[in-house]
Amino acid sequence: MSVKDDDDGLKKAAEFGLPRNLEGMSVDSLKDYRAALEAEIKHVEDALAHREGAVAGAEALFKI
Repeated sequence: MSVKDDDDGLKKAAEFGLPRNLEGMSVDSLKDYRAALEAEIKHVEDALAHREGAVAGAEALFKI
């Protein structure tokens, strides 16, 4: 991964309020935060799968 890729990733993350400042968070809070992020990742993966399925269906419908 190049420095440019890192910079682009940080810019994209900043659009969503990331990275979050973790200083001062307790171990329990960090574990809870990680669990919430993992749940959000699952939510995003489900949304992507749904949309990719819809795109595939539309492409099959309009394929000549």
